[in-house]
Amino acid sequence: MGKSLNTKLQKTGQFSLAFFLCFIFFFNQSKAQKKEQIRLLNSDVLESATHNGKKARKLIGNVQFSHKDAIMYCDSAFMYSAENAIDAYGSVHINQGDTLNLYGDFLHYDGNSRIATVKGKKVRLVKPDLTLTTTELIFNRITNEANYSHGGVIESKTDDNVLSSVKGNYQTDKNVFTFKDSVVLNNPSFVMHSDTLIYYNLTKIVVFVGPTTIQSEENFIYCERGWYDTDKDLSQYYRNAYMISDNRKLEGDSLFYDRNKGFGRAVQNVQITDTSENIQINGETALMYEKNDSAVVYGKSLLTQLFDKDSLFMHADTFKIYGNDTNERQLFAYYGVRIYKSDLQGSCDSMVYSISDSTIKLRGNPILWSEENQLTGVEIDIYTKDNKIHSIFLNQAAFIISSVDSIRYNQIKGKKMYGYFKDSELHKIEVRGNGQTTYYGQDEEDKFIGVNVAESSDINIKMQEREIHSITFLNKPEATMHPIGALDPVLDLRYPGFQWLIDLRPKSQKDIFKKPLIVED
Repeated sequence: MGKSLNTKLQKTGQFSLAFFLCFIFFFNQSKAQKKEQIRLLNSDVLESATHNGKKARKLIGNVQFSHKDAIMYCDSAFMYSAENAIDAYGSVHINQGDTLNLYGDFLHYDGNSRIATVKGKKVRLVKPDLTLTTTELIFNRITNEANYSHGGVIESKTDDNVLSSVKGNYQTDKNVFTFKDSVVLNNPSFVMHSDTLIYYNLTKIVVFVGPTTIQSEENFIYCERGWYDTDKDLSQYYRNAYMISDNRKLEGDSLFYDRNKGFGRAVQNVQITDTSENIQINGETALMYEKNDSAVVYGKSLLTQLFDKDSLFMHADTFKIYGNDTNERQLFAYYGVRIYKSDLQGSCDSMVYSISDSTIKLRGNPILWSEENQLTGVEIDIYTKDNKIHSIFLNQAAFIISSVDSIRYNQIKGKKMYGYFKDSELHKIEVRGNGQTTYYGQDEEDKFIGVNVAESSDINIKMQEREIHSITFLNKPEATMHPIGALDPVLDLRYPGFQWLIDLRPKSQKDIFKKPLIVED
């Protein structure tokens, strides 16, 4: 009896499974049969015909169809009832609701897939806020997506944006476009070229996901990722992004730009290059103000300027470039300025570089080192010409010191000093006012022969092979040659204000980033 019951249950299960499969089959068949057929609304002439090897009805004159809330118009058509499809010719027009109209010369419409393929010399998809023009458009009425691959142009009716590309996808319900291949966006303020671009028509925001350039009267921008709000003229750029404006190039990992304000901001791995002055500034953050020709760089900032075949490197907390209406431009550096050049090093609290006359002004405990010489003063000015250092000016408490040995120093002191360079070496010094010198004489074997201590209102000094070659005292000189050992080199021979600051001297480009340890003698 148990075996008989199991057999009945197995047969019942088999019957239930078969019934279920049949139910699914007939349900799907019924569902397929319920696909809505294309309806013919009007035609002046109706004939039976065969077209493209299929039975069809040939329709001529004022032809109208309807399908799934869409009305289709044309001059003539072939209707394939078995396939639920039509081929329409002449004055093709599809109206879907109140917001979308599609025009062309030829239409193939599949009622089952609800895909419309429209062709013509001027295929137009028209919505209240835009018009898309192409030569062939595939419109999927289920997903509400339109695609073209033979070139298309989109003109906005709410702004002046005109977009063109070889390939495009338009999500009509979301109002989002995706353009590919030779994408061009024409705006009254700029022209944008891109490889791939996404345009959000409602917000007027453009997103680029490939190499992109933006050209305007004010600047040129390049990036490989980013976005542009064409309504607010705000934008953000990434991946090899840079902006060129008035011979100045701004680069950074991330670049923000406000076109209305003429303001740009770059963050991380920042670089500003001034090609007209051969100046390059690197840092963590840069701000550029186009309308007043100025820029600011801060955060591990480094300025590099090419001098002849050598380069000058400068570090400061912040660099600022300012311009004015007379085309005079100045560069400010502060605080903790440190300078390195192979033949010149420096340190000060702040610096001003007048780009128009190539003058560098060091302020706040300025120090310069040229070969063996340390130069100090209340103010130091450096004059350049043809990308070379031409001369320097030490104003107030001017002091030049060079080391002879660990305790002996040659010294030149005065109110003011002028130093002149030749072939990047200091070759002449002019002391004006309260001139004082201490000079250790040595013979050909570098043995000391005495120390010359002199005073004169004005003194001229000539340098040769980085050493003092001759000293000329111009007004009422008083000079004495003292034997070595007659005067103490520390207590008697160092002028008031003497400081040997060799520990502050940068010895390499990397040194300018080190915080100097001040050591008092």
